[in-house]
Amino acid sequence: MHDRSLDEFADGNAGGDDDPTDTSAERAERATAPDVGAEWPADGDEAGDAEGAAVTYEWTPGGAACGVCGASVETRWRDGEAFVCADCKEW
Repeated sequence: MHDRSLDEFADGNAGGDDDPTDTSAERAERATAPDVGAEWPADGDEAGDAEGAAVTYEWTPGGAACGVCGASVETRWRDGEAFVCADCKEW
């Protein structure tokens, strides 16, 4: 197998149909049509309740106290309800 130039594929019809079934007008219509099954509110408000999402890691440039030993560390991981250092985290 030899290397091929991208110019060989520039016409967009690399062995495909001569009669495309999906015209650019149809693609444009789909791109602007509202998505009936969309989960986002129609008003564009994407900030919703992120129920189920939980922060599992925290980085504090100036350091923060470990929830178990009290050591000041920059990186902490959630262990139960507290953020703890790597030494106190139950891996």
